[in-house]
Amino acid sequence: MTGRRGQGGFTLIEVVVVVAVIAILAAILTPFITKYIQDSRNARARNEAQVIAAAVTNAYKDLGRWPNRNTAVANYNGLYSGGVTPTAALIGAATGWAAPGALWNDLDTHLAQNGHTYLAAGDNRWAGPYAAQLSLDPWGNPYVINALEFTNVTIPPIPVWVLSAGPNGVIETNVGAAASPLVPQGDDIGVRIR
Repeated sequence: MTGRRGQGGFTLIEVVVVVAVIAILAAILTPFITKYIQDSRNARARNEAQVIAAAVTNAYKDLGRWPNRNTAVANYNGLYSGGVTPTAALIGAATGWAAPGALWNDLDTHLAQNGHTYLAAGDNRWAGPYAAQLSLDPWGNPYVINALEFTNVTIPPIPVWVLSAGPNGVIETNVGAAASPLVPQGDDIGVRIR
């Protein structure tokens, strides 16, 4: 009868060394991987904001007016994506944004479907859909547009933004201020429409 010397296996020390090497590699690589994940979320938010801005602009070209009207005389204060109404926590302390719930409307009803009885014929007809059903940003918040400023005639005009609240989940870009920012503020990610 032969001994067990011919059978292979790992000793406890070899297993501990391998586990230690894997743990060290994971500790070194985790920050790099996390940064790439955050960068990809930022890029996705920037791209989706650009797609929404292009869809709104295309709707404007067809309709002859911005897709923000509630009735013939009233306009929505804000538009949002993803079917999730903005909350006060999302708007935060940023100035110029309407209070959530105060005449905000889902962008899907303007861009993905004709939910506002836009004209079906003629030069200013709804020729959409202008976008597929719109989603939330990578952090689970809606994209927002300060739509009331579409019809504001101040000189200089107040910029209209398509914004994601970014990683912190709070809009920090002040709109409606005398000196409206030319770029999104804080960690907001977005595109200026006009």
